[in-house]
Amino acid sequence: MIAVRDHLDRFGDARIAVVTFATAERLAAYRAHLRLPFDVVADTDRVLYGLLGAERGTNRQVWSPGTIRMYLKLIRAGRRLHRPTEDIHQLGADAVIGRDGILRYLALPSTPDARPPVTELIAALD
Repeated sequence: MIAVRDHLDRFGDARIAVVTFATAERLAAYRAHLRLPFDVVADTDRVLYGLLGAERGTNRQVWSPGTIRMYLKLIRAGRRLHRPTEDIHQLGADAVIGRDGILRYLALPSTPDARPPVTELIAALD
């Protein structure tokens, strides 16, 4: 979602939303912390996660070498890490749904750091 935020101009007039399982009370803080200019929606029961097939990861998946490298890079850049407040084992999904409501693209990353390139999301909009 940060990559999408950083390339927002390339998405044209597409409507972008982030779905999280955070409680509704935490949405504003989540959105502000990540500086997201688009909608953030709560799916606390993880219904959409289930429909898309997003699974819960094992410890090995969650703490993959790529994930550890990602956190080390953040620390080297001066970022302070905080204790997680959400379920770190829930893996995400990246989906593009057409204006007609049809799923055009779905990526189910096997680790938190294995997100698809923004170019794939943009290509799915056409």
